[in-house]
This record gives sequence, structure tokens and C-alpha cells, in this order.
Amino acid sequence: MIRFSVVIPTRNRPQALARCLQSFTRLDYPSADWELIVVNDGGEESFTAVSSEIIGKIPVKFVEKSQSGPAAARNAGVQAARFPYLAFTDDDCCVTPG
Repeated sequence: MIRFSVVIPTRNRPQALARCLQSFTRLDYPSADWELIVVNDGGEESFTAVSSEIIGKIPVKFVEKSQSGPAAARNAGVQAARFPYLAFTDDDCCVTPG
């Protein structure tokens, strides 16, 4: 099975991020083989809508970074990744189970 890290940059879009993370709870893939790395790009409200219920259902890691833009946030996520394959999405996207 391929093991991969998904990097999501975010900044002050808590509702969009919560919807995005909720979609990952329905992912049909073994949770031991993937991780989410959410990088807050200097936002003060980025994680306010993310519930502990969502966090408990997915392998997620949160990274804080001073505001530098989405590209720098993605790079910070890559540095925090533990799996050899990388995927990127944005906080306003949702994944399908398959």
C-alpha cells in the first residue's frame, strides 16, 4: 500500500477547513498509511471551527507558521511530512471517499 502525506495550507478560513477535514473522515484508505498536515499561514482564526471530534477521526498534524503565503506554507508542510509521497490540496476542497 502506498503511504502518503497530504499538505493543506490555510489562513483564516475556519469553516472551509472544517468541511475539508470532515471530507477526509470518509476517506476509504487505511489511516495508518496516510496523514494530513495542515499549515496555518499566520491566521488567528484558522483552526477555530475544527472540532475535536474531527481531529479524533483522522491522522492530522497542525503546523503554525508566520504569514508567508500558501507556497511557503506548503513547503513547511513538506518539511513536517513523514511519508515519501506527497499530495496537496487547499482548505476549500473536499475529497471523495475513493
